[in-house]
Amino acid sequence: MIDASLKNANILIVDDQIANIDVLTGLLKRQKYTNVHYTIDPRDVIPLYESFKPDLILLDLSMPFLTGFEVMEKLKEIMPSDTFLPILVLTADITTESKQQALSAGASDFLTKPFDLVEVALRIKNLLYSHYLQQQLKNQNELLEQKVLLRTAELEKTNNELIISKDKAEASDRLKTSFIQNISHEIRTPLNGILGFSELIADPEVPVADKLDFIPLIKYSSQRLMNTITDYVDIASIVSGNIETRPQEIDLNKECNSIKNKFEDICISKNLDFYFKEPDSIEKNRLTTDLEMLRKILSHLIDNAIKFTKAGSIVFGYKSDDTFIEFFVKDTGIGIDKEAQVRIFESFMQENNSNTRGFEGSGLGLSIIKGFLAQLGGTFRLESVKEEGTTFYFALPILHNAVENPVTVSFRLKINPDVPPFFLIVEDDDPQRLYMESVLKDYASMIYLASNGKDAVEICRNHPEITIVLMDIKMPVMNGFDATREIKSFRNELPIIAITAYALREDEKRALDAGCDDYLSKPSSKEVFLKKLMKYGLKI
Repeated sequence: MIDASLKNANILIVDDQIANIDVLTGLLKRQKYTNVHYTIDPRDVIPLYESFKPDLILLDLSMPFLTGFEVMEKLKEIMPSDTFLPILVLTADITTESKQQALSAGASDFLTKPFDLVEVALRIKNLLYSHYLQQQLKNQNELLEQKVLLRTAELEKTNNELIISKDKAEASDRLKTSFIQNISHEIRTPLNGILGFSELIADPEVPVADKLDFIPLIKYSSQRLMNTITDYVDIASIVSGNIETRPQEIDLNKECNSIKNKFEDICISKNLDFYFKEPDSIEKNRLTTDLEMLRKILSHLIDNAIKFTKAGSIVFGYKSDDTFIEFFVKDTGIGIDKEAQVRIFESFMQENNSNTRGFEGSGLGLSIIKGFLAQLGGTFRLESVKEEGTTFYFALPILHNAVENPVTVSFRLKINPDVPPFFLIVEDDDPQRLYMESVLKDYASMIYLASNGKDAVEICRNHPEITIVLMDIKMPVMNGFDATREIKSFRNELPIIAITAYALREDEKRALDAGCDDYLSKPSSKEVFLKKLMKYGLKI
């Protein structure tokens, strides 16, 4: 049944050499294909596509009037987006560049002349079979759509409430699709930069000067990937309700200047003026709230302002009254339509569908802000004029309702500043262990290694000279929590820093509750890693 359908397929041969056409038509005749058409003029392809409706095209690349590449481009312009038309390129051009260009232009397969006729026949059969399956799938989808329409009409007649449920289900499906597409794009794109440039750096044929140019691009892609993962972790915590606040008193001018320094370079690179506007009065420049959430709210707003501002300025600051401190971020960017000002708080959304992928980012920034402000008892508003700019405002109560003491770290181990630390790295992942060892080797008196918590406990028992433990959490035999408790039972003064891929806020609390003196989530830069260790006596 299938074989008969394949033999009746419409096959179009496009080649300016009649000898090649004779070989191919003879082959197809022997294979019992019944509907074969050919042309030596590539300009005939488009009219033949309309009239002959080919199921497969055998296409030469080098021809007068139009090249095979140009033929494929013209076909793309007229073919419906859901149409699968296999194209087998048969060419004497054996260069890799031509093969890559042909496949990029729309070719399904590629063979170089002189070709083996048996192989040509097999590839033709495979491509026609793929076309047959695609057509069957398309037909089934059309039948399924018709059945869905019929069933929907029946439901409309019998129960209006079921229609409402259906609409909600479809909205949920769209959200899931949006999530999958977005997370795939925002993870794969920077990963491509990391893997691609890493491969080029490892290539001995690439000049050293070029490799040096690749390093900042790898760092940029890594930071973009880290930002994406952080956004998804934040929104997951907000949606699941697994988020808690840790209020502490904050010096706002100090924090705002720190954030200004964080974004200053990128504003300079885009020729944007960037200001922190300090309030006229310095009497109310302190706020009791969750510092990490405040930093993320301001960072998301400033990042958005930079993203959507091509020229002009970005200004941020705050003002206060007796009960609230109101922050603002003002830009001279593209602005937001009135109708879109509510919709942009939905996950994965920018102003409109055409812009949803027009600017990089997870699309979760405003949703995260909305969730954090709900947790902190804050309010949010915006003012915007299209093509003139936008100002985002958010207000936080000066005193948080449930003030908790910020996490503090005490050091009971007496560290000799003249002797480099003795480290114990507890990590079951070989690359991560090698990375930490490579970073620390120039600063350490000795580095001990363990791949599980049980070995770490024994090493600490046998080596009292160890002054800092870097503890992974998820490990075989004994996890980091249990190992920390064991070590603290006989060396309570020994600093243990949890270095783990468990990056939720409650994971940090679990590590500290288990006895760890500090916490650092993976991945972290060398700068952040060493800065953390300087608190424990490491000299750089």
